Amino acid sequence: MSSDILAEGRCFMSVDLGTSSVRAFIADFESRTFCSEAEGYDVFIPETGYAEQAPQTWYEKTVLAIHRVLNKTGIDPQKIAAISFSGQMHGMVALDGNSSPVANAVIWMDQRSGEVLDEIYDIVGEKEILENTQNRIAAGFMIATLYWFKTRRPQIYDKIQSVMMPKDYIKYRLCGAVTTDYSDAAGSLAFDNRRLRWASPVIKKLGIHEELLPECGPSTQEVGHITAEAARETGLWEGTKVINGGGDSFMQAVGNGIVNEGVFASNIGTAGQISATVRRPIFDAQGRMSTFAHVVPGCWHLMGACLNGGVALKWITRQILGEEDYEAANLAAAQRPAGCNGLFFLPYLAGERTPHMDPKARGVFLGLTLNHNRADMERAVMEGVAFALKDCLSLLTETGARCDRIIAAGGGARSSLWLQIQADIFERDVYRSASREQACLGAAITAAVGAGEFKDFDEACARCVDAPATVFRPNPENAAVYRKAYPVFQDIYRQNRGIFAAIDSMVRNG
Repeated sequence: MSSDILAEGRCFMSVDLGTSSVRAFIADFESRTFCSEAEGYDVFIPETGYAEQAPQTWYEKTVLAIHRVLNKTGIDPQKIAAISFSGQMHGMVALDGNSSPVANAVIWMDQRSGEVLDEIYDIVGEKEILENTQNRIAAGFMIATLYWFKTRRPQIYDKIQSVMMPKDYIKYRLCGAVTTDYSDAAGSLAFDNRRLRWASPVIKKLGIHEELLPECGPSTQEVGHITAEAARETGLWEGTKVINGGGDSFMQAVGNGIVNEGVFASNIGTAGQISATVRRPIFDAQGRMSTFAHVVPGCWHLMGACLNGGVALKWITRQILGEEDYEAANLAAAQRPAGCNGLFFLPYLAGERTPHMDPKARGVFLGLTLNHNRADMERAVMEGVAFALKDCLSLLTETGARCDRIIAAGGGARSSLWLQIQADIFERDVYRSASREQACLGAAITAAVGAGEFKDFDEACARCVDAPATVFRPNPENAAVYRKAYPVFQDIYRQNRGIFAAIDSMVRNG
């Protein structure tokens, strides 16, 4: 459809279901006006290593966010041509025969399935897993979680009639379709990224019925329409097109215009990722990073994932130091020298993925002296997260992905200090994203492409995504400090891996 329809008020909506909040977003691409509203929620930690959220809470908060953004804009809901989705990846929502959750959603942070990984590899075999999924199965991914329920909580597993990824539960509540897209299916690690279908050989060997898994299709596929019930609850217009959507990392890439090769994204949200779009499937033979089907047709998404990003800074600032003012903490940390006078932080508070794939890994402060203060500790956390991201960056470039530019995104990109630390540690220019809500924008662009507003993502991003204007260049003196510190950071994990395993066994077995 032509742009003159946009000028008449045609808009697009997205819902981004994150780990700490859900955001409803409305975009008018003709006037380049955007509006969003968010509602927050918490992660439940019922036991060490567990991480859960309530799907009903997600939906209730989504309804509130949609009402708020509709009220804020005063838009006629009939002018919203389509709605699409972005969401936290890897987690699992399981429904019974009455379409009610059989338990809380188990999200990506959850490490309980670490205890069944050896069983999975013994049953399926590493070669067959890599051949059929092109990835290494790790704790917190849907296939591992589902197998954990099958073997450890069979009384719950037997009630399951369907499973889906987190954002797909919101989509189901809005349009009644149990469906997912290639990108989010890829993040389940039960998906064949070459053939774009469920990895049947792996699923069958684990004794899981493939019928439990949702129908899978492109991110731009129209999968249904807003139902009458959802319209009453949300204020949306009954019959509005519902477009499949995708995982948040992919939508963030689209929202940054990263739909071709040569640009890396450095994201610090609750977790952290370094990712890139490639036109050919590149896989790490050791399974230390992830290769997923992209929301962009004919592309793949390379990703090194750190489980601990902004959550680590939140932990030290609020839970340990009792501070609420992030800006004040940021300013204090900025006054401390690069390297914090020999203070290191290993940010593996919830285990780690890239490059270690170790759910037993723990957080460590190393090098504390009487001369260190709270600002040193906060800066050391920021540096530790950036060092972990450098592990990911190094791995992606080793596999052959071309990096001409790095765009920083997520909540961490709001901190100029954290961006400068990344530039200094990466020893590369780092550009701040021009958008504060990249995943929302990416999902709204996906809605527009799916509804026929643009012919493809290249056209849509060229028209809808602003180029980043602010660049952070490496400080040579700081870069020299971090160049010496990085091997020490890496060695902290290597020297303590056995200790982490012993601590994990002690905690689990008493």
